[in-house]
Amino acid sequence: MDPILNPFSSGTRLRDMIRTIRACKTAAEERAAIRKECAAIRDSINENDPDYRHRNLAKLMFIHMLGYPTHFGQMECLKCIASPGFPEKRIGYLGLMLLLDERQEVLMLVTNSLKQDLNHTNQYIVGLALCALGNICSAEMARDLAPEVERLLQFRDPNIRKKAALCSIRIIKKVPDLAENFLKPATALLREKHHGVLITAVQLCTDLCKVSREALEHIRKKCTEDLVKTLKDLANSPYSPEYDISGIADPFLHIRLLKLLRVLGEGDADASDSMNDILAQVGTKTESNKVAANAILYECVQTIMSIEGNSGLRVLAISILGKFLSNRDNNIRYVALNMLMKAVTADPQAVLRYRATILECVKDADASIRKRALELVYVLVNETNVKPLTKELVSYLETCDQDFKGDLTAKICSIVSK
Repeated sequence: MDPILNPFSSGTRLRDMIRTIRACKTAAEERAAIRKECAAIRDSINENDPDYRHRNLAKLMFIHMLGYPTHFGQMECLKCIASPGFPEKRIGYLGLMLLLDERQEVLMLVTNSLKQDLNHTNQYIVGLALCALGNICSAEMARDLAPEVERLLQFRDPNIRKKAALCSIRIIKKVPDLAENFLKPATALLREKHHGVLITAVQLCTDLCKVSREALEHIRKKCTEDLVKTLKDLANSPYSPEYDISGIADPFLHIRLLKLLRVLGEGDADASDSMNDILAQVGTKTESNKVAANAILYECVQTIMSIEGNSGLRVLAISILGKFLSNRDNNIRYVALNMLMKAVTADPQAVLRYRATILECVKDADASIRKRALELVYVLVNETNVKPLTKELVSYLETCDQDFKGDLTAKICSIVSK
């Protein structure tokens, strides 16, 4: 039948198929349309028609996203990946990432193609292979292809180095024993000026620290000072429109650096001392009236509370959380209450300064904030403040919602018995 007359022949374009499916009035009509299209694609696959392979795979991905089975097209992905042209490889790798996952045995058949493409002369094909490997590689593939990825961490093009770093994260998570192979090239990337490479290198080093004690000690010893300097340069950097969000210089890199410093400072007094000044600077100089700035402050507080103690810094962290409690945004108040629950064990007196604000949160309209604030009040109760705190809670009991009265009464009874 002529493809113009038949909306479900393999010759129809993807957009026409989408239009036909969207025109269906009922679920049964849609199922029938998908069945016809799948039958046409199967016929084309059986005929081994290379002209329509690219288009069939694009259609299968759309059908897969609608939730219908597309396992019969998996081998077509491998054929597209094995073809020499970039467009075919691109659609093949996209299909591979969408239609398959690491649990499927057919994935082992693609390892050789991936190896060839990781060594390809065309850097865009190398990039496709790295993206696919970073999304779906299994432990066996990680072991087979780790040397290629390790080599690409020193590739001339920064975009390939960036993709190789992200791919390395997947590999070390799948096979932690390979961490030591990536340690040297990963720490070398921390000296990069290219933003994309630097941010992925910081994330790679963070994950290396989590999977390997040796990597943690090495990065702590060799890289802490450089990371502190990088964060200092970033905090003092002039306006850069490319990475600026609401007047904040590159908040994503700020946050990644703070997370890595948190891992390095935890349990080590020397590393913690070297980052005290920059944490104080980030905590005091970052404005708190923007979402991006609040994200940086939150990570800064978490880092201060995790590293080895500096009482002045902890007081600064708790004062930042106190400001968060006065914010109109419910999400910011909720994360502040969560962090204050952790801060109570470190410095209960500093948290008690915000007792009035916390009690106001107990009366908040949002149920989750009320419950979290009530738990925090319960933790804060001691012999000296039990009377005024209980009096406040009892007076609120008369006016609070019926749903909340049970929780509030239970906590008041617990406080009295405590």
